[in-house]
Amino acid sequence: EQASAVQTRINDFFSNLLQGIALVGLVILLVLGWRSAIIIITLIPLCVIIALAMLNGAGYGLQQISIASLVLALGLLVDNGIVVIENINRFIQEGFSKREAALKGASEVGLAIASSTVTTLLSFFPLTQLGEGAGLFLASLPLTVIFTLIISLILALTFSPLLSNWLLSAKANKGYADRFFDWFSDRFYRPVLDFSLKRGWLIIAASVAILVFSVSLFPKIGVSFFPTADKPLLLIEVNAPRGSSMEETQKAISYVESVLDTVEFVKDYTANIGHGNPQIYYNRIPKSFEQKHGQILVNFKEWDPARFYESIAFFRQTFVDYPGARITMEELKNGVPVGAPIEFRVLGEDLGVIKELASEVEMILENHPDIINIENPIRREQTRLQLRLNKEKAGLLNVSELDFDQTVRASLNGLAIDKVNLDDGDDYSLTVRMPFDEQPDISDLNKIYVANRFGRLLPLNHIADIGFEGGIAEFNHYDLERNVVVRASLNNLDNTIPVTAELIEKVEQINWPQGYTFEVGGEYREQQSTFGDLGVILVLAQIAIFAVLVLQFRSIIQPFIVFSAIPLAICGSFIALYLTGWSFSFFAFVGLISLIGIVVNNSIIMVDYMNQLIREGHSKMDAIVKGSQRRFKPIILTTVTTILGLIPLTLKGTNLWSPLSLTIIGGMISSTILSLIVVPVLYKWLTKEKKAVSEDLD
Repeated sequence: EQASAVQTRINDFFSNLLQGIALVGLVILLVLGWRSAIIIITLIPLCVIIALAMLNGAGYGLQQISIASLVLALGLLVDNGIVVIENINRFIQEGFSKREAALKGASEVGLAIASSTVTTLLSFFPLTQLGEGAGLFLASLPLTVIFTLIISLILALTFSPLLSNWLLSAKANKGYADRFFDWFSDRFYRPVLDFSLKRGWLIIAASVAILVFSVSLFPKIGVSFFPTADKPLLLIEVNAPRGSSMEETQKAISYVESVLDTVEFVKDYTANIGHGNPQIYYNRIPKSFEQKHGQILVNFKEWDPARFYESIAFFRQTFVDYPGARITMEELKNGVPVGAPIEFRVLGEDLGVIKELASEVEMILENHPDIINIENPIRREQTRLQLRLNKEKAGLLNVSELDFDQTVRASLNGLAIDKVNLDDGDDYSLTVRMPFDEQPDISDLNKIYVANRFGRLLPLNHIADIGFEGGIAEFNHYDLERNVVVRASLNNLDNTIPVTAELIEKVEQINWPQGYTFEVGGEYREQQSTFGDLGVILVLAQIAIFAVLVLQFRSIIQPFIVFSAIPLAICGSFIALYLTGWSFSFFAFVGLISLIGIVVNNSIIMVDYMNQLIREGHSKMDAIVKGSQRRFKPIILTTVTTILGLIPLTLKGTNLWSPLSLTIIGGMISSTILSLIVVPVLYKWLTKEKKAVSEDLD
């Protein structure tokens, strides 16, 4: 029963959302004043409600992904409103009426915020095309953000100017926040900006050095895929030897239960014999109807990571000594279903050679200290009962091969010979077989008689040779090739990707005969496939964003100025992950893709305003200085609100969401700080005097 856990999880995310709204609202109130704060904070519930309605129309409900996506979008949805309101306030301070200020303030930044919103949408949209597996798991995240940002843009350009005309004071005086930003800009930012414009090469060189340093941290950060689920649930798998009866499986299950009864941390447990439990987690598919298999679902009293992993370690140490069955367990993990965390598929033609190679792979796995639960289905041969018809005797006694085959099959497995119609009106198959209790015994073969063509019954052992022989227990075909999959797990599933990479290097050193090879499966293969798809998405998103910027600026050079924010953001992302100890997981990659569309927004606003000043007749240097200083406040404010919106999600400390939010927060901090000095330098170098945004693409 997981309803209470689901309710708790949903309530936690709604609490994070409300905390984010409170933090964002507080900052806006302190910086822009209560009138402006009312306008912007009003946008938040409107955007959320409309976005949820659109999400429901798209077929998605409230779950941790969609609610966490609202937390992610929270800081972004107020950005457009902040830029519009701040610009309207500036025009009111310059002496314009509220109506004129609302019109001029919204129209002046309208194209810039529309463009910045489109670039953000373009960074999230490709995530909707990720496809099956990880794409299905993530599907509601990009849609939630896309719906929210579209609504926020529409409301910022329509609803915000309307409310500004009603609520803002006709004579706006500079408040404490305005005076603080002016003081900080004049006292600190302006000297740094002047220094950067005079010594641009030094600034660019320092930025490149920071980028190189942060990228060098990546090997130390490490790579992972999906994290563990952090649920107080555990599935214990019990597999008796091949051919075992239900009674033997029951003995192993009873032994596990006797151990569970001694652990105080265990709340309750449920066992199934002959098949798995009903599916209790989306990526753990239960086995069905296999008498040597059993499964126990263990519920712990609460989610306590220390006690949870201590219990798993105790169980593994205890169960490994049980001789009658193989007892294994793995904590639940997010992500797509895989057969095992680590899989090596050995392919070839000759089963003998495959067996030798699989044994070498198994030995490599056994020598790794973190590897557990190694499964090599070809390790032990299977003993088979072989019935061979003596064709010479059969011919002399007039017994056909067809009669022999049908008699043996009917005796052991049963053979449907007719249908019977009973009083209920339904037809039932009439099946005949030899009588036995549970399964046939070797002695039962003496009870089988085969009829010849004259109707004479002959004992089976008179016309058939009965014996035992060894054989390969299990093999499959993959792309029409014979193969065996060697599987294993780890003590710490978060290390699956780096451990698999180590094992691949060692497996490659095996002397592989011609025609024999191996393929890596499990989580590593899913990670490589998914990260490859995300890499393509990353490139496509950048191409689409570049195309939008070319259309906006009517220049091929200026989009490169805007794009400078991307490597500057990567610096902060990698440093943030390194300092906090999180690995570069699937969700960190998603955060990096999301970051691309977010960080270019500040650069777009700066470059667009500098272009406007040049069109108004300002010199290039004057436009750079004024544009940088006038956009300093909205850039800082939008960055702060975006970061504060993500703080509650970060503080949850979960290995699912913390890497994503930290990737965005670190990237926002570094890109904002560096963009405020790098973008003006690049604008000075790459933009011609009096020709900003008037350059024709031809």
